[in-house]
Amino acid sequence: MSLSINVESQETHVSIFLAGQVDTKSAPELLETLTGIGLPELQELRIHAVELTFLSSAGLRALVYAKQKMPHSSRLILVGGSEEINATVIRTGLGTAVTIVSSIDEID
Repeated sequence: MSLSINVESQETHVSIFLAGQVDTKSAPELLETLTGIGLPELQELRIHAVELTFLSSAGLRALVYAKQKMPHSSRLILVGGSEEINATVIRTGLGTAVTIVSSIDEID
């Protein structure tokens, strides 16, 4: 399955909607998208993962890249990831840098 990426810019944040798989082949597309959204000025990035079925280590590296390029006080939020994807993020230690929520209603 391929990866579909949709970006929506709001006044207070940017949302990236992912559908499919982020693997070695598709991670460069995600990285290119992240590079193009102005990470150094971004205060909040929401990665919507409801339709994401797989996140490889290459996808995790893309998330690490995004967080590193964002201001220190910014938030990277993973929204609606499956139990498996959330567990992978937490197990790798990235859970300390990423806020994981099941829906946008949980974002304060």
